[in-house]
Amino acid sequence: MRLREKIWISVFLTCLLLLDGSFSYIFGSTLHRFPDTMIIRLVVLGLILVYFFAPDFPHLIWVALVLGLFYDSFYTGVLGVYMFLFPMIIFLTRWIAQFFTPAPLVIGAIYLIDLTVLESFVYGMNTFMGQTTMSLNDFIPNILGPTLALNLVLFIFLYFPLRQLIVRLDSTY
Repeated sequence: MRLREKIWISVFLTCLLLLDGSFSYIFGSTLHRFPDTMIIRLVVLGLILVYFFAPDFPHLIWVALVLGLFYDSFYTGVLGVYMFLFPMIIFLTRWIAQFFTPAPLVIGAIYLIDLTVLESFVYGMNTFMGQTTMSLNDFIPNILGPTLALNLVLFIFLYFPLRQLIVRLDSTY
């Protein structure tokens, strides 16, 4: 993979990171209605799709680490949470993917597993740091369930266009 391709894929992932926050801001009144909260995770979808469809991208862990740092600094204000979790998602995806043949259904299932792990770790960290007093009985139906449902719908609609874009970015030059 040449330098231009690496740069374009990194720009693509950065755009998805910015779209996460933009869509959350624009649709905030719809996504964050008491007691339910839906969290858009386009950057996680992008990381997983880049893992599967740009296999020659050698620095995905490092890009995930930097994206996590940006995510922490822009959206959470607590450095280290997403900086640790985004690379962990890549490792988890790599470990799960070795047991299956990549297909849209398998990639979607891996995406949902990754989101469940991500949201559970974020909930655990927020509980540990005293950022939330929400019980696990409230977290699962009010945050995890709606977040998985929203991201599953986004996966269904964005899988093929994003896959085509990543394949083109991977073989542009």
